[in-house]
Amino acid sequence: MIVLIILVSITTFILLLITDFKMGQKSHKKTGDPINIEETHGQYELFSEGLRLFEAFFQDISEAKVRVDISFFLIDQDEISKEFFDILKKKAQEGVSVHLLGDRLGCYLINKQTRNELKEAGVHFAFAEKPRFPYFFYHLNRRNHRKITVIDGKTAYIGGFNVGSNYIGHNPKFGDWRDYHMRYTGAVVEKLQAVFTKDWYKSTGEKLTTIKLEHPEGKKVSVLASDGIGVAEEFNRLIHSAAKEIIVGTPYFIPTPELLQSFKTALKNGIELYIMVPMKSDHPFVKEAGIVFLNELYQRGAHIKFFDAGFYHSKVFIVDGECADIGTANFDRRSFFLNKEVNTYVYDKTFIAAVRDAYFQDMKDAVPFDESWLKNRSLSTKINEKIAARLRPLL
Repeated sequence: MIVLIILVSITTFILLLITDFKMGQKSHKKTGDPINIEETHGQYELFSEGLRLFEAFFQDISEAKVRVDISFFLIDQDEISKEFFDILKKKAQEGVSVHLLGDRLGCYLINKQTRNELKEAGVHFAFAEKPRFPYFFYHLNRRNHRKITVIDGKTAYIGGFNVGSNYIGHNPKFGDWRDYHMRYTGAVVEKLQAVFTKDWYKSTGEKLTTIKLEHPEGKKVSVLASDGIGVAEEFNRLIHSAAKEIIVGTPYFIPTPELLQSFKTALKNGIELYIMVPMKSDHPFVKEAGIVFLNELYQRGAHIKFFDAGFYHSKVFIVDGECADIGTANFDRRSFFLNKEVNTYVYDKTFIAAVRDAYFQDMKDAVPFDESWLKNRSLSTKINEKIAARLRPLL
């Protein structure tokens, strides 16, 4: 009898979670922000190694004179985050207006003591996307995955790096961390700051103005701010625009049926498809959730490899060497339908060629996804594939 009660209770709880998620999803589709794509211009630089990024990032913040706006999905409590917090507190004490926004779940390590220390120094801190009712379980999964920094309205950073020692290779499990992060100057900075100020208002109710400056003409850039609506459709548009080659770098590969079919059609039409994902996994089931899709594309001629020289966290999508998408969105269901993300399209062929070369340099040393790997994968991997199939909407 007790076993029956336990089983009924568990079943009821699961059904309630599913109902909550479905109803929250339906509400989000009605009230969420559609994807916003704005064309602008600027200059840019790519960072793919954490040490180089944080050196430039911290230097730019330390030179701020007026205002620093920062949003991160995840901030750890370690030597890198301590240095980060110390710089922010110092700038606030110097009279610079500092706003720091952290996702409520991703930044759970920012405890009350740390928040009080930031506040006492004059740093304005807030949590984004606090889980709330109704549809608590759905909102628990709705994260602000953006990483935006804007300094004095002149310089901006966005990309895949969060703040922590993991990202400079200090985690023995992951080793070297490969990621892509962009440093922007020019008119594009104002567009990125507008994304931040909107998030800040939704989290605090405080309206911040964007800093408007005169900028010299730069290279064409597009900014894509997404709220879990229209992301999959935009990736689908990119796939259909390809004539020769599609390059995908992502830590998680969990396409929708429509995106999978578009890749298959591209392969059928003779378009070369390259996909790189990490060999190691930083979350349960995400690697296994993608294997069935990778296999379908491999069987149709896609070139697929596992990055095994550390952890691969880059988010890059290049079409025909003419458009490169770099930002915060992963190629998974969370980024397609749940998370707030921000990406940029760059079009400069010289820059894209350099990114493409770096991608293929990583791919040259990666492990092939092939019949041998499939045959020799472990029993636990095969079991997790079956479990992951049920969890894809949350992965």
